[in-house]
Amino acid sequence: MPTMNTVRFHQSGEPEVLIYEQVDRPAPMAGQVLVKVSAIGVNYADVMRRSAPDSYPVPSPLPYALGGEATGTIVELGAGVSPHYQGRRAIVFPGAGCYSDYVVVPVDRVFDLPEGLSDEDALALFVQGLTAAFVLRYSARLAHNETLLVQGAAGGVGNLAVQLGRQYGAGKIIGCASSPEKRALVERLGADLTVDYRDPAWPDQVRDFTQGKGVDVVMEMTGGTVAHQSISLLAPFGRSIIYGHSSGEKPIVDISILPPRNLSITGFYFRAFLDRADLVANTLQELATLVSTGRLEVQQGGKFPLSEAASAHRLLESRTSTGKLILEPDEQGRD
Repeated sequence: MPTMNTVRFHQSGEPEVLIYEQVDRPAPMAGQVLVKVSAIGVNYADVMRRSAPDSYPVPSPLPYALGGEATGTIVELGAGVSPHYQGRRAIVFPGAGCYSDYVVVPVDRVFDLPEGLSDEDALALFVQGLTAAFVLRYSARLAHNETLLVQGAAGGVGNLAVQLGRQYGAGKIIGCASSPEKRALVERLGADLTVDYRDPAWPDQVRDFTQGKGVDVVMEMTGGTVAHQSISLLAPFGRSIIYGHSSGEKPIVDISILPPRNLSITGFYFRAFLDRADLVANTLQELATLVSTGRLEVQQGGKFPLSEAASAHRLLESRTSTGKLILEPDEQGRD
């Protein structure tokens, strides 16, 4: 039986639990395709699954192969799949198993790779770019001239949200980031103000900048005290969109503050949008056009061989990286 290389964890823990090993190559079943992987996206969700799978909203049965999305070429079709899929380059989102040389994907999770986009840029746009776009347009309903606050503004989602906020009509954009280098990047990408969320005085800096009015939209992915501080900065009718808690601390919110100011707190979960295939395809093409015309800049955080997935996780957890981290299958043992 054909084999392939994969990265799995057999128990949760530190990056060292990620094991590069050889397994049987899967065969596509009805309604599925087999993809020969060329590049794999690394996301903070992977870190959460590996380190604390019980806290993740989707089960991670052991041994578990990480990797929600990848680019590659379709090399085998399951029963009932149209022949026109054979040989196509695509971006795929099976939700798991992409840390591998090959991955089986349901055909409804196969999307065309926009023409002219590199694998690396496509992966950044597919999860991080679509997340930023969907949060701003559909969850936050960002309106013209509103003030936007982005936590993790130098990260994969955050740096694209800063740029898209401007494209979508935000009046003022505030980016939160932990280091001078990250804040300089966020300012270059279009933020009007950057603050260090570790500084206890950062909420006062935001209040001063907004002349006491606060912000209309918060993109929140930190959790804990920072999330509480962000919500406290909302102006009347403000909206906080929670799409993660990278600190590992869940925010505790006093909901009594919501009614007097007509505030809203909304959760965002990327996978739910994938059932709207036309929306995904159209938005991805829109983002690709912004890139090709120079109106959207994709930040790449670095590439690692698949066998060094643990190193990619360490870098992501160090909070020193900016942009998208990519894994590439090792050439050894590939067909």
